[in-house]
Amino acid sequence: MNDIYQRLKIAGAAQDSADIIATLAAIEKGTLKNDLRLLNFYREVPVSYGAEVMNVEKDYAELQVHQVQAVVISQDKLTVLKSSHFPKDVVAAVTYVNVEKSRVVLSKFSYGVVRADRRMSVRVEMGGAVKVTFAGQEEKVDGTLHDMSLTGMSIKVPHDPMFPVSEKGELTITLPGGTIKVPASLLKVIYNDDGCRLVFEIEPSRPAEVSISQYIFQRQVEIIKELKEHPAIGG
Repeated sequence: MNDIYQRLKIAGAAQDSADIIATLAAIEKGTLKNDLRLLNFYREVPVSYGAEVMNVEKDYAELQVHQVQAVVISQDKLTVLKSSHFPKDVVAAVTYVNVEKSRVVLSKFSYGVVRADRRMSVRVEMGGAVKVTFAGQEEKVDGTLHDMSLTGMSIKVPHDPMFPVSEKGELTITLPGGTIKVPASLLKVIYNDDGCRLVFEIEPSRPAEVSISQYIFQRQVEIIKELKEHPAIGG
């Protein structure tokens, strides 16, 4: 989740944490109106439900949350708290999660900026293997689609093809509804254990944009269904 937010300091780490704890304590006591919501991302789809502050101590807070939120939190080990009472969004580590009882214990509070809030369009992570080819100025590489939005996408490849950053070319994506081609520019390369991920900015034509939008909507529906049918969630 560290690619979704950036921690920041307002009055210093210790004071910021104390201020956040004080605000949560005021919400628990009813001094402040509870407008608290949590934010996580499941396969790039935002999951955000309200939460109730149950108990606040010096270094941690216990919250009653939506069970769907609890499932995602148990995977992320982090969550973002949103409230009009905070000067910025709050990032917190997850110390304990009980999905069955929908309870979480949070600690290590700090302010943060949620990068995904600033994205120009909705992004989704892929499920099956969608084949993609990037043809650069002189070379091309085959891979599978990792995630996609209307303004960008990333593909998984087994090894770094050594394209220079800002390399321009064309992506050919084999979507279930048909193959589309979009102009693309390489933004960065992310390395991982099983190869690397090439991140592109794209400029789809209007027809390609329609195809991408339809596929993104379809994937969102599939992802939300998958989450709500999680075995840890009671019927």
